[in-house]
Amino acid sequence: MHIPLTQREIKHILAWKEEAFWPDEERVLVKLRRALEHSESPKLSRVQVKIIQAWAEEQLGGHYGGTVVNPEERAILGKLSSALSNG
Repeated sequence: MHIPLTQREIKHILAWKEEAFWPDEERVLVKLRRALEHSESPKLSRVQVKIIQAWAEEQLGGHYGGTVVNPEERAILGKLSSALSNG
């Protein structure tokens, strides 16, 4: 599924996870970097979207209602949730 992330949002996500611990995380990072290089929306699987959501939870406070710090992060989370509910 194509996730309609802006270039700025992709950069923001990449800042959450600079290095991959698992091969699946590395694949997500590669897809995000490629999308950034080509100025396009990343095409991610459902599992890969969930990986990004996990990164967000780590960065934004946790699974049980962490604080969303700014509107950009709120937009990212909204796009991820929307993709999962539609895909």
